[in-house]
Amino acid sequence: MLKLIATDMDGTLLNNNHEMPTKTFDIINQLHARGIIFAVASGRGHHSLLKIYDQIKDDIVFITNNGAIIIDKGEIIFANFIDRELALTIMAAIEKLPNLSLMVKGLKMSYFFGEEILATIPSEILEDHFPKHKVVDGFAEIPLNDEILQIVVYDPDRNPEKNAYAKLLDFEKDATLAVSGEYWLDIMAKDINKGNALAKLQEILGADSIETMVFGDQMNDYEMMKQAYYSYAMDNAVLKIKEVANFVAPSNEDEGVIRIIENFLMMTS
Repeated sequence: MLKLIATDMDGTLLNNNHEMPTKTFDIINQLHARGIIFAVASGRGHHSLLKIYDQIKDDIVFITNNGAIIIDKGEIIFANFIDRELALTIMAAIEKLPNLSLMVKGLKMSYFFGEEILATIPSEILEDHFPKHKVVDGFAEIPLNDEILQIVVYDPDRNPEKNAYAKLLDFEKDATLAVSGEYWLDIMAKDINKGNALAKLQEILGADSIETMVFGDQMNDYEMMKQAYYSYAMDNAVLKIKEVANFVAPSNEDEGVIRIIENFLMMTS
């Protein structure tokens, strides 16, 4: 019997227009009634996810910032932050790379380095992913009382693996780098990823691999795939995620997450 279902958001639960299937909240309520925990595991920050799921936020566990934070019923039950000195070093290297935009996700809000960045990011992405943000002129303007969860690189050329990740590999000894979509490279503290965060949640819930189902599509879902027997790569997933997953779900455009969960609910009713 399943105890835990965790899904990525963009490219997985959401369609390509960043829309949620209409049945999502009803499915979550059905899982909650059966005592099955539904978790959202995303590279997005907690401000974005709490806004989306405001109506049922106490019925969901949030694994945000690629595993840097776990939130349950409004309380942070796990958090790991990037050392500020390391963050400054990494950002200095990123600023030397051409055509990339840099931002920092803090516990309190997100920080964009320069007004010109806002013009490079589509307004719908800005509003959806960064509901709490401000523009700063430099690292020194990030308040000392706001912990750094994540450094984010935005690549308008849609090739962050080549344009950013490949050029920052030297930092993998001190930090975690993960391509999280066609635009994004996320950088977190060492050993922070969705898989390790899911393992912490499994330990808290007393759930093992055979009692866990996960869904994902991008490389920031890779470690999470290994934590569940019922690991589903979306049909639109990158090849490496399909190789590590045990099953394939219909694409995000075909509401694959909801269809698989609905089938499970019908089979076990």
